[in-house]
Amino acid sequence: MRFVTVLVFFLLAYQLTAQPVDTVYTTTYLKKSTSFAWTTFGADVLTLGSGRADYQTPEGDRRTTDFGATAMPRLTIGGVHFWGHADFYVSFPLPVRVSARPSVFSAMQYRQGVETGARIYPFRLRPGRLSPYAGVSFRLLSYGHQTAGTDYAYKYPEVQRMIVPVQAGLTYTTSKYLFTAGVHYQTTRQLPYAISPTAFGTTSFNPVSVNIGLVRYIDSDRNLTEAKAVDQLNIKHELLKRNRRLSAWYAGFGPSAALPRPLSRSSYMERYRPYLKGETLGGIMPDLAAGRYFHKADLNVGVSYRTMGARSDGFDANVRFRRHSVALEAYKYLFNYLGFAPYVGPTLSIERLSMNDTGQRFLETKPAVGLIFGWDIRVTSTEVNLLRTNLRWVPNLHLNANGERVLFDNIEFNFIQYVHYFGRKAVYRQHRARP
Repeated sequence: MRFVTVLVFFLLAYQLTAQPVDTVYTTTYLKKSTSFAWTTFGADVLTLGSGRADYQTPEGDRRTTDFGATAMPRLTIGGVHFWGHADFYVSFPLPVRVSARPSVFSAMQYRQGVETGARIYPFRLRPGRLSPYAGVSFRLLSYGHQTAGTDYAYKYPEVQRMIVPVQAGLTYTTSKYLFTAGVHYQTTRQLPYAISPTAFGTTSFNPVSVNIGLVRYIDSDRNLTEAKAVDQLNIKHELLKRNRRLSAWYAGFGPSAALPRPLSRSSYMERYRPYLKGETLGGIMPDLAAGRYFHKADLNVGVSYRTMGARSDGFDANVRFRRHSVALEAYKYLFNYLGFAPYVGPTLSIERLSMNDTGQRFLETKPAVGLIFGWDIRVTSTEVNLLRTNLRWVPNLHLNANGERVLFDNIEFNFIQYVHYFGRKAVYRQHRARP
């Protein structure tokens, strides 16, 4: 493999010996920029604290019972930024939970959903070091139960709430892995919960949860700091410049999360389904994008497609939500700090919004204006692929239903999107093939 790399370097150099090659990248720059960010992936186990819940017996009496802790395995992807001083991650729970259900319940749901968080390390991560951290995250807290001896048309309601726990812990770094143990504290300790279509009770939670995790980190650009690799990058940049491929068409794809929001802000739910008003609307969606990158202006113009579905069930109601969005987007990069390139811009979209409430369907297609912002990890302009983070928001996006509104104005968070630039690899391949 090393022989092939050297051979390619000399073939590229041969093609350009007749003309000068600009020095765009230096060893000093690449040493700083390639250590700026690492990609991480792995798993952890999150343990939620115990709690107490009000419930209603089949005879109509109100009582209270305790429930135990819940352990949940999760998959985690993310990235360490700022030379080991910050860790941004997303954790996806697996459909496996270990918990103890009280005997008075025939069914119970106690979990936390997708978590997006950031950890800050005063002492940067590096092999052989135990580094303390403090952080914050966004999680979806879910709870629901069905009392033994009761029967509902659409099971029991599941109340959900977006919470923002703070966290602290320790991470030990090896040459390949990060071992992390942390404690989380949430300020949301109680939720109102519909124990019948006409009555609410209270569910209380232990505010402390703990997690233990292991992730693998990858610094795929570390070899770019070698002298021959630096020269090769400058040659590649010159090739793209001469072949007019610094500007390029691109396509991207990745999972995106619609951060949940209180349905109680939707006047339709408040009026027609008040016992579901504690629910939130959110979910995981595919994020597909295509467009063109303009090198001189350092901006992207493209289109994106996302679709999101969610539901809210309970007692005699079965409510389904669906959103399809096709957006024209233009966003400008603000700067490029050692490979960290943030951007911001407007979106103009066509939104198809629908809701099905126990057989009654509402549908509306409308234009909308929103905002996209995020960042690329872009060490050089010669890359064929890169990783992008997108956040989108369409304010006041809503569906009209029976004179009331159902809001769809979630903040969308696409933590990792894989982006491929077309044509650049063909330029490299063409010049490699020439003697």
